[in-house]
Amino acid sequence: MARLLHISDLHAVARGQLVSGRLDTGHLLHEAITTLCARMDAIGPVDAVLVTGDISDDGSAESYAIAQRELERLGERLLVIPGNHDCRETLRLAFSDLPEIAPRGLIDWVSDIGDTRIVGLDTLIEGQGGGTLRDESRALLSEALTGAGGLQVVVALHHPPLRTGIRFMDAIGLANPDALRDVLDRHDAPVRVLAGHVHGVYHGLLGRHPVVTAPACCSAFAFDRRADAPAGFMTGPTGCGLIDTAPGGVWTELPFEYDEGPFIF
Repeated sequence: MARLLHISDLHAVARGQLVSGRLDTGHLLHEAITTLCARMDAIGPVDAVLVTGDISDDGSAESYAIAQRELERLGERLLVIPGNHDCRETLRLAFSDLPEIAPRGLIDWVSDIGDTRIVGLDTLIEGQGGGTLRDESRALLSEALTGAGGLQVVVALHHPPLRTGIRFMDAIGLANPDALRDVLDRHDAPVRVLAGHVHGVYHGLLGRHPVVTAPACCSAFAFDRRADAPAGFMTGPTGCGLIDTAPGGVWTELPFEYDEGPFIF
């Protein structure tokens, strides 16, 4: 089994900057990590922190330094992939000490933790909001699945291969989810797919494969399926996820803020 903290959409920026003129994402990230550090006894041991993209909002070296410093406070192994706001080469330089990060090309990787194989896929199209799964990523995934044997398999990517019903987010989703499904279907067992991008928790299926998205560290999008729904963000709720890949294990949301309690039954 593997227990992974699933964190997404940090949207860090250079010091003194605000995202969309409103969000102090550096402060929000610091508070989120402080909350997680305080809760680690309750959460229990984890094997790695999986970050599914949009580590930066502006692609600056300073934003990655801020994000890296905060994530390292957790004291856990890091696994990272880029999102649509990231700059691939700046991210690569910032996290070059991670063994999964190749010195060139796409930031695709395979990492085995216990009886679990985790495959990170780079769907970034720099300068665009939407993403795509390229042929080389499909080849890496196919090879990873072929060699997985009896391992549990988790695939992580930024752009989820499902539609949320939120018009402005679905317009910049994964362009070719069927290409991902076609590769996954060659594996004997269902593969769990983790994603970010949509700043909220959405569950779905890609064929027979379960898909779940994480909340963001900094903001959320209201669920509004109207054609004229405003394209904007809410300041919360925020949070992250935790997945246990053991048989019977679940993915669960960990909000960064709870209401009052607990009150004894």
